[in-house]
Formats: sequence, C-alpha cells, structure tokens
Amino acid sequence: MTASTSSSQPLHLSDIGELLAAVPAMLGFHPTRSFLVLSLSPAQRSPNNDGRGDAIGAIMRHDLLLPRAEEPIPAPMSAAFERFCTVCVREGARAVLVVLVDDRLDHPRNHASGSAVRLVEEFADELALSGIELAGVHATPEIARGRMWFTPEGEVNGTIPDPESSVVAATRVFGGSPIRRSRNELEALLAPSPPERRRRVGQCIDDVIDARDLAYEHAARAGGTDRADRMELESLLGRLATFGDGAGLEDRECAEVAVLLANPTVRDSVLALAAGAQARAAERMWVDLARALPDPERADAAALVAFSAYVRGDGPFAGVALGVALESNPRHRLSDLLDQALQAGLRPEAIRGLADTGYEIAARLGVVLPPPGPPE
Repeated sequence: MTASTSSSQPLHLSDIGELLAAVPAMLGFHPTRSFLVLSLSPAQRSPNNDGRGDAIGAIMRHDLLLPRAEEPIPAPMSAAFERFCTVCVREGARAVLVVLVDDRLDHPRNHASGSAVRLVEEFADELALSGIELAGVHATPEIARGRMWFTPEGEVNGTIPDPESSVVAATRVFGGSPIRRSRNELEALLAPSPPERRRRVGQCIDDVIDARDLAYEHAARAGGTDRADRMELESLLGRLATFGDGAGLEDRECAEVAVLLANPTVRDSVLALAAGAQARAAERMWVDLARALPDPERADAAALVAFSAYVRGDGPFAGVALGVALESNPRHRLSDLLDQALQAGLRPEAIRGLADTGYEIAARLGVVLPPPGPPE
C-alpha cells in the first residue's frame, strides 16, 4: 500500500537526524519495514522561510520487500517505484530522499543492506528517466531516540533524536491528530465489532429496509424524489446531532443509518460534512458504523471514513479505510475513485470538490449543512 501526504511547514534538510525524527509525525504513525520517499522541491519564500534550500512535498511509503541475492526485484516494489515517480513529477520535485526503516537493517554492512542497495539502485534508474535526482539514502532499524542511522553502503552518520520532541510532532498533536505507534494501530481503529453484534445489526437491516421503502415511496408520491431524499438526509443529520452529543448508536440505529447511506444522494451529500464544523463528530460516527456493520453495508461507512481522513491530510488512515471498504465491497465506486486518487498521490485539495458537490446536493434538496470551516 502506498500512502502520500504533505508537510505543512518547510523542513530544513541540514540535520538528517531531525528529519528522520519528524517522519512519524509526517506519516501519522511509526513506520516499520518501510521504503519511504520524500519529494524535494525548491522552497518558496514566505514569512517563515527565506526561500533557500528545499522543502519536502509528498512523503510516500511502501512495505519494504527485500529480494534475495538470486531473485529479481519484487514486482510490487517496481510498481511502487513507478507510482512514486509519477507523484514526484506531479509535485514538480527536483530530487528525492529515500529513507529505509527496517529491523533487518540492524548493521550497515549486513546482507539485508545489500538487498536494499539493489532496490535503491533500481529506484534511482526510474527517477533518472524523469529527470529527478536521488539526493540521499538513509537507513535505520527503527525511528526512535538514540537509534543509529546510516547509508546502506556502510557509512554510519549519527543517531536519531526523540521523535516525540520534533516540531512536526508537536504541531500534529496540537492540531488534534495523534501519532500512532504503528500502522497496526490505524487498522485496529476499524477492526470489526464482535461477530454477534454484526449479526444483530444485519438482522435489523433486513427489518429496517421494508419500513424505509414504504416511507420513501410515500414521501415520493407526496412530493417527488427530492422530498423523499430530503427526508432521509434530515433523518441522518438528526442521528449525527444525537451522536455528536455523546450518545452511541444502538444496533437498530446502526441499521437505520446504513440504510440511509445506501441512498447515493444521501451518502454523496454527507461528504460535505468532512469540510465543515461537524467533521470530527461525523468521522467518529462513520468509524463506529464501519466497525458495527456487516458486509457489504460496511463499505459505505468505510468510504466516508476514508474521505474524511483524506480531506484532512491523513493519507495512511484513508488508505486503511479504503482497504476495508473495498474488501467489504470490491465494486464500491466511491471507494475505487478515492483509492485511485490516493494511489496517484493527489493532494487533499484535489478531491475536496466532492465535498462541494455534497453542499450542492443538499442545497438542491433544501437542506442547510454546517458551513465549511475548521472542525469544532
């Protein structure tokens, strides 16, 4: 899986140890067995920057698959290198830094380091085709205070300072985004509820569908499909208001929200919530739903989690949520669209237009959504 995000502030590249310490904050979790690529572009002059040096744009990650001496480069790595280059070209990068994080790289001259060198050489060849320079390669067994970092060829350069004390980490935590200890922690956030609960919710869905169909048909006959859609959107927003006040969702309420989200008009409209004051409350509700719902209903909730995470710049969590959605329903169109955008390294602002579409849908239905702005 490839994840892409961007740093909110330019980082000085004179101290590689400090840069390595900032990587978990830039990713949102502590990477393990990872091939990381940091794109470098000429820094723009700003009040906090004199315009000299390079700024980090996208940071991309792929599982580090080390080939054996007699084996070719793993195909997933070659495919990842192509995607990395595509993103770097789009970013206008002049160069990249590669960071290898892997406990198998516990000494700069062991066998694993030789395999890593082969990977880096292939990536450098791929970059050269796009006119991009490989500015440096740094390896470490773990991004943690006091751990050694070195080049795969064997040059020991120094130790890593405390990642939790980096300026980037402080900024992220102050903004309300925790730094996870591993990608597994991100996956655990969307781990399914116990099978018994998902079974109960599934049974409720069967009951709710019949009642919903009758209510929708009645509203449509009385005032057209827009009236019926407005009724369902308002019902979902009412559930969110209750949830935002601290109340959880009971089994039947989960089923009712799942059935409302099965209406594409309603689901597409609530994409707008990711850009407004209720973004955090909405994402929490989508997470709870994604855990409680059975397949394939789970896909709608997971896709909304992914969009919310994507819009706020959390590419890794968006990737985890999209994996859940597409596993639940491989043909889920919204999830497939978001997954293609994420894999292509599109920035959050490139997909924010989906939120604007959500506002337009709600306005057409006569429903006023929370205005765009920072979450409460």
